[in-house]
Amino acid sequence: MTMTYKEIELPNAPRTEDLKAAASEYQAIAITTMHEIAQRYQRTPQYPFIDTKLSLITGEDFPASDPVRGPQAIYGWIQGRGLEALAGHARWIEQRGIDEPLTKQLRTIAREVMEQLQRMRARNAGRLRFFMFPDGQPFILDAAGQAQPYEVTADHPYGFSDLFSSKGLFAAAEYLGDAAAKSEALAYIQAVEDAIWAGRFRSDQIALDPSTRPEPRTGFYPHGPFMIQLGAIALLIEAGIEGAIERGLRLIEHELTTYANLDGRIPELQEGDFWEGVDDDGRPFVEPDGVIISDPGHSLEFVGLALKCIAAAEGRATPREQQRLDAARRRMPGLLVRNFENGYLPGPQGLSKAFDLATRTHLNTDMPWWNLPETIRAAAFCLVSTTDKRQRAACLRIWRDCHNAFRLFTRPDLHLMAYQTRAADGNPVDAIPATSDADPGYHTGLSLIDVISIADQL
Repeated sequence: MTMTYKEIELPNAPRTEDLKAAASEYQAIAITTMHEIAQRYQRTPQYPFIDTKLSLITGEDFPASDPVRGPQAIYGWIQGRGLEALAGHARWIEQRGIDEPLTKQLRTIAREVMEQLQRMRARNAGRLRFFMFPDGQPFILDAAGQAQPYEVTADHPYGFSDLFSSKGLFAAAEYLGDAAAKSEALAYIQAVEDAIWAGRFRSDQIALDPSTRPEPRTGFYPHGPFMIQLGAIALLIEAGIEGAIERGLRLIEHELTTYANLDGRIPELQEGDFWEGVDDDGRPFVEPDGVIISDPGHSLEFVGLALKCIAAAEGRATPREQQRLDAARRRMPGLLVRNFENGYLPGPQGLSKAFDLATRTHLNTDMPWWNLPETIRAAAFCLVSTTDKRQRAACLRIWRDCHNAFRLFTRPDLHLMAYQTRAADGNPVDAIPATSDADPGYHTGLSLIDVISIADQL
């Protein structure tokens, strides 16, 4: 496998050699992106943060004066995700023996970013936030869009910045062989997980895209924290942490029984539908205008992360755990197909941001980049988890469609990074899916290196 990106298009019925060729493209994307992240980090030694503050449309760095996009805005989401990506890519590159100098660079960066996040946590009573200044001070945006600092205390709810950062800190500590940092990260992961189950978890995201519906709050219980926590559990299973398989099963089974329409549980919806949240009665949350929101990308991300956990548990599970893992595995191809069909826009080629399960219409036809590599991972895992010919054909079709769509996001002239968002007319738009920072190899790289490993086995 090489690092050459050839913009390969998968045919209607991809063969094994086609999928392996696609995997070579994914390797090129992963390596090239990591090289750029390393170079950007090294140009400002006094700035101990992963820096992806560039426009994926113009290719230019964002102005330093911009309070949202500039270097003074540190996203907890990005630093946590990026740290996990650094460690995951470094381990993968090292195992494949393909770029020793890059591995050394990533190892150094992972160490420094890990230590910086530890310092920021200590400043904020063990928490990290969506927006922080470089010194760790959290801030929000006032009505004029200006940064206003605030303080975090020990009774502050855990949020997604904690979730992403706890697993990033664990990934880094495990890769670096730092026992003390690993123990601290394990406790952080457990604290976040406890908060999720106890209902003490609150999203810390500050919405930056006005086209995205605000998340309902009263009586709305989202699946996102449970789904993303699966990424942390997969790391724990791979590291051989005691009890991790049972924790993963609890999350997977909760997702399946609470947020997925299986065996006709909600007769008015279609089999395999997956909703963003439930109400106080445990039913799909219906908004005042009758909408039942589904984010197809989140549903498909769940499939990939669940199967990653299941794959990691192979050979480690007890017989009873294995029975439950197998039962969950059998559900995944159906969820993959239904939620891909709900979200895919064949004209512009991409997955929509929001779909209404009640009216079967798209609520937001903006197409973010991240759901495509996540779906490729889900399709690849499903492909090797089933022997059913129809399911395998569907997995190949979905892999093909998402691969070919992702070609339209990928910029060969800009470090093989991807446009964050394309509109329904196919053109890139300056919409911010979550953060203005570009992907630090999390959604794209970590998904695709999993796919590369699967392709190796075909």
